[in-house]
Amino acid sequence: MKRQHRSARFKVTLALVSLLCFGSPTLADNSDVQIARQAWPMIESGILLIDVRTPEEFAEGHLDGAINIEYEQTDALVAAIGNNKQRQVVLYCRSGNRVGKAMAVLHSKGYTGLFNAKSYLALKETEPDL
Repeated sequence: MKRQHRSARFKVTLALVSLLCFGSPTLADNSDVQIARQAWPMIESGILLIDVRTPEEFAEGHLDGAINIEYEQTDALVAAIGNNKQRQVVLYCRSGNRVGKAMAVLHSKGYTGLFNAKSYLALKETEPDL
């Protein structure tokens, strides 16, 4: 009995240490949450919203109103944004990395109204109640 108690206590301790060191696997990074909160007023205003993840990721879940264009398809991104290079656009992916790559190319083409909302998970966590 004493051995089982120690084992259970060890597992709980290990879980707490993991949570403190690595964070919850279901919660977005705090900085991503702050960025997501900045994105929501833009999203709610009807701004162009682009999910640059894969079609499979998009099919698993996406924000209402988002269009799906993979980050590597820069010609399609340019076509979706249009000729107004100052057009306000919110882009997101899983972590912000793919958005950053897409934005680098778009910036090189003169597009300036882009906002990297980073994480889909953070956006879902901070989605306002309607």
